Amino acid sequence: MTKITVAIPTYNRAEQLRACLATLDRQTASREDFEVLVVDDGSTDRTPQLLAELEPSFELRVVRQENQGQPVALNRAIAEAAGEYCLFLDDDILADPGLVEAHLEAQAGSGGVVGLGALRLRLDGIKGGLAAFFAKWWEEHYENLASGRSEPDFWAGFSGNFSAPTAALREVGGFAERLPREFDVELTYRLERAGLTLRFLPEASGEQVFTKGFHDIIADFERAGEAQIAMWRQYPELVRHAPLGHFDYGGMIGVLARRILLAVGAPTWPFALVDRLLQRKPAHRIYIHLQLLYFWRGVKRAVDRDTWRRLTRPPVILMYHAIGRPGERASRFILPVRRFAWQMRWLRLTRRPVLTLDDYARLRAENRLAPARAVIITFDDGYADNAEQAGPILRRYGIPAAFFIVSGCVGRENDWDKPGESLVAQRPIMSWQQVEGLRDDGHVIGAHTVTHPRLSQLASERAREEITGSRRELEERLGIPIRHFAYPFGDQSEGVREAVAEAGFDTACGVESGNNGHAIPIYNLRRIEVWGTRSLSRFALDLWLGRHLGAPRAKAS
Repeated sequence: MTKITVAIPTYNRAEQLRACLATLDRQTASREDFEVLVVDDGSTDRTPQLLAELEPSFELRVVRQENQGQPVALNRAIAEAAGEYCLFLDDDILADPGLVEAHLEAQAGSGGVVGLGALRLRLDGIKGGLAAFFAKWWEEHYENLASGRSEPDFWAGFSGNFSAPTAALREVGGFAERLPREFDVELTYRLERAGLTLRFLPEASGEQVFTKGFHDIIADFERAGEAQIAMWRQYPELVRHAPLGHFDYGGMIGVLARRILLAVGAPTWPFALVDRLLQRKPAHRIYIHLQLLYFWRGVKRAVDRDTWRRLTRPPVILMYHAIGRPGERASRFILPVRRFAWQMRWLRLTRRPVLTLDDYARLRAENRLAPARAVIITFDDGYADNAEQAGPILRRYGIPAAFFIVSGCVGRENDWDKPGESLVAQRPIMSWQQVEGLRDDGHVIGAHTVTHPRLSQLASERAREEITGSRRELEERLGIPIRHFAYPFGDQSEGVREAVAEAGFDTACGVESGNNGHAIPIYNLRRIEVWGTRSLSRFALDLWLGRHLGAPRAKAS
């Protein structure tokens, strides 16, 4: 019995196919173990004649059909395969001698996996910076898999060099024929969900002859955006992955340029002209942003206006500290009460949807997009003035907020900042009665540890007690579940985040500036720190940008 079927879909690429089949003649695998099945998808060139004239050393079968596209041809190969396993090769792949044997050993030795072979990329006379950038990205992708720096996931499921059990392929329904691109990624996702392990096979290597120029690569980026929307509609959880769940990837200037170019529908030809000048030294950052620009252009074509705005204007979380009483001097951490009132009025005048952290956590858990331009209000530390000054203003405008309380300091003064180093040092913390009042007004109460330490600098058990102890004390006192956490000083580590997750919190807020698409880690949500010295116009600009201009990376309290 044939152990593995090497399936090659082809259309009007006779010479590439000839070279591909020639490399299969040099395989180290036993000829009794594999067959080659070529699905000719209605070629009108010399492909039928070439296939009729070949006399290979392996068993060659040819299936011819009317032109229906690559996914249909791949599914025809699955239906016709005689092997226990299917190995898919593109017709422009030059297989190394051990490629088939490596796939077969991986499949037979494991009882069936999704085998992801390695591919080198050879530019065949293609010039320009974008092609050079793509080739470099491709090389680094496989180097990272080979070195273990990255683990294989369904995004790496390229059908150019890919194997899986035939029965599993048939059981999950084969390739999605409706997708314009990434039908192989989508199939890999379904195979993984069906219980198959993904395994990178560095010995199953080959070379792909790359012939796409600037405009072809750009078109692929756009089709990838359209395809990810089609996949997302079927699998809403895919919004948790970048780039779909993270429009604001990259620096502020790059993101702003992307928004403007998408809004005006900028033509492609200026980029093509510049591309010719960058072949020898392609600018990596420029091409990353170019790739994202055209990916999102594909997304924009595939969605309605409301969905587009939800994807590209995800929630912003505002971070406040102290609210200054009338006449009190403003500082970075003390916002005058009058200015706070104007900011809340601005949110209402501009019709910004205001969510609670409970709302946001529920949307994330259900893989639903938040309303476009949504805002979440948070206060760190639990200063008494939050209840006394901010509370009535929030009540007036009907705006909910989250208050992160240092449970062991309730009713005392701030003792984690040294006098002279911070303008919030020795500032009163609200009483339990004030915390209960905010709870009764419908605000969210969150945990901010017991004593406000730098968690990453503590022993793991002590850090866990700070995290779990604050939740336990707040829940016992307030009689409500405490679902949200904020890191004191924004200080955290992988171990700290794991401890927060294990403690049962739904979310945790950091201090990195930015907005919160679904790909932003739920235990390191981004926030815009509202400085007490900034004007209303600066506040409005930060909201529009979705990030804080010139914000430091860490906060002092």
